[in-house]
Amino acid sequence: MKSIASNMIKDYDNGTFSIKSTTRIMGYQGFSVSCSIDNEIFIHGVIPIEKKLLESGRAYLSPTIIRHVSEHIGESIVMTHYRSLTRINCDRVPIKGPDSVPVFNPQTDNGGCFITKQSKNNCYAYATDIVTNTFPQPGRYSGKTPSSMTCESVRNACIQDGLIYKGTTLPLGQPKIGHYVALFIWPHRDYHWIRKDANGYWSHKPGPGPVTNRDNMGLLIVNPLKSNFTPWTLFCAYFIAQPSKVHIN
Repeated sequence: MKSIASNMIKDYDNGTFSIKSTTRIMGYQGFSVSCSIDNEIFIHGVIPIEKKLLESGRAYLSPTIIRHVSEHIGESIVMTHYRSLTRINCDRVPIKGPDSVPVFNPQTDNGGCFITKQSKNNCYAYATDIVTNTFPQPGRYSGKTPSSMTCESVRNACIQDGLIYKGTTLPLGQPKIGHYVALFIWPHRDYHWIRKDANGYWSHKPGPGPVTNRDNMGLLIVNPLKSNFTPWTLFCAYFIAQPSKVHIN
């Protein structure tokens, strides 16, 4: 391991490379390298090291993942980073938002805990407006996790968590109680959730990254089906999430 690390550093010190900015916010963002939960570093924007890390894991990654990462190494993702404006104990989970439609304001949403505990809460936590600090997965609370990464399997799992299926027609207005969420799939790889806020636009939280109200093109999300969430290209359905009735972990 020392030899690999030394070679990486040597390549970095001796190499020249350029970084290009992108509006893309979904998919590859960098490598997280850790020996334990408390000993972790995030590597992004150091192309030689990223390429070596990708090569070292090639035997364990699918061709789809390898192709996606290879295409986007060297891109600098520009995102808005918010600062929490409230002070609550973000460790006292679950922290649930109200059953009314959420307002897009990451600085105060659920006490600002999607900022304070950003890396521990993902798209599913944000979409349902529930802070868990467990990087929650559909069906894990109920013991009915998806058997495969398909629309049907993830849909069945989230229904077990308390979400209400509303079909595939773009919902107009807002529900009487709860709020609308939408499910997308990176075919056979991963899922992604977005939610509709009180202003009529949609927002989301890509994995451990910050909350955003933009798609991969840097555009506000008015109609999820016309927005760019690549590589999450398969739209599945809309649901209603009522935080007090939803249980995730």
